[in-house]
Amino acid sequence: MRESTEKELLRWIEAGERQIIVFGHTPFCGTCRVARRMLEVVEQMDPEIDVYALDLNFAPAFIQKYRISSTPSLSVFEPGRRGEPRTVYAMQSVPHLLDFIG
Repeated sequence: MRESTEKELLRWIEAGERQIIVFGHTPFCGTCRVARRMLEVVEQMDPEIDVYALDLNFAPAFIQKYRISSTPSLSVFEPGRRGEPRTVYAMQSVPHLLDFIG
């Protein structure tokens, strides 16, 4: 998992060339730490999956544009598809996340 900036992610999402998976978090969120560990396992299980972490404290435009309502969040932006991402807030389990990412 790689930390990214709001500007960098918004540019990649706008380009729409590849799947972008954004893990929205805040540093002092305990649930976010658990979700991060699950997502790290997801990345190890499937090397095709790249998750980008975004500290939502520094991403007001991302929050507003994609209507992020809580942390942690996981948003999947599909290539060539403009508009709303698929977003989940309940990181139930590794299998659930693998299925959600698809």
